[in-house]
Amino acid sequence: MDAQTAGTTRPGTRVRPGGIGAGLIAVCLWGLAPVATRALVFQLAPLPLLALRQLLAAGVLLPWAVPVVRRIAARDTPRFVVAGLLGMVGYNLPVTVGLQWLPASSAGLLLATEPVWVLVIGYVFLGERVSRLVRLGSAVALAGVAVIAGPSALSSASGIRAVAGAALVLLATMAFGGYTVMLRPLSEKYGPVSATAVSSVAGAVPYLALAGTIWPPRLSQSAWAELLFLALGSTVAGMLLWNRAIVRGGSARISRLLYLEPVVSVLGAVVLLGEQATAAVVIGGALVIAGVLMTGDSIKLKRRARGQPR
Repeated sequence: MDAQTAGTTRPGTRVRPGGIGAGLIAVCLWGLAPVATRALVFQLAPLPLLALRQLLAAGVLLPWAVPVVRRIAARDTPRFVVAGLLGMVGYNLPVTVGLQWLPASSAGLLLATEPVWVLVIGYVFLGERVSRLVRLGSAVALAGVAVIAGPSALSSASGIRAVAGAALVLLATMAFGGYTVMLRPLSEKYGPVSATAVSSVAGAVPYLALAGTIWPPRLSQSAWAELLFLALGSTVAGMLLWNRAIVRGGSARISRLLYLEPVVSVLGAVVLLGEQATAAVVIGGALVIAGVLMTGDSIKLKRRARGQPR
């Protein structure tokens, strides 16, 4: 499938099957991460939690990273470092700190702008094309996220801390967009597993400064299970699957799946934490899914019109 057919990929990039499934699993893992974090933060402070999570993930990925380092071209080394810092520090650290000062509904609405930044960065730096129907579907999905967030997203407590929290969360979304776009050519060149491993290990290095605050961790068995899910499920498996999806489906096309993340978070909170889903959550979730399906259907219709396989 060529760039015009997809409406969302770089000119000359062939979209391969399998990206949507990997992207959906990654988004589900990331959507459940806030549920696990909320349960875990009562036993472990945010910064030590984040440091322990990232260092555990880096330790798991290290065996895959070391062999790749030997064959990385010199010109690609800075890109790996920057991508790692954007993903592991630029995204995770501002979100963790910002959520201390910002209501979760407001943060959820700001985090839903991640696909927008992927589209903008991809358009500016990679020349990726975005069709009109894709933009419309993204707008519908974003409206659904706004409904889920509710009026409180627009009426959060005033003050310097609230403004700073919002700025930090928004900064994190831009950093994630930069990570997704920057790592894509490296994943195509070295493979998604290798690129994810190297960038994750590089991005975890700054957390070594916090090593003294996290050892030995005194956690219950349930807390260890939640921590391992965050480190191995959300960070390791989530990043591997996400970068695989980006390579196979294109950053702009796959990034729209991020609109499903708040829906997964709400469902996880209802099932695992016993929270109640309001009418706004149900309506907003329907809009989110409709927007994602709208953009996906536009791609399938174009493929069929050109006689290409599904």
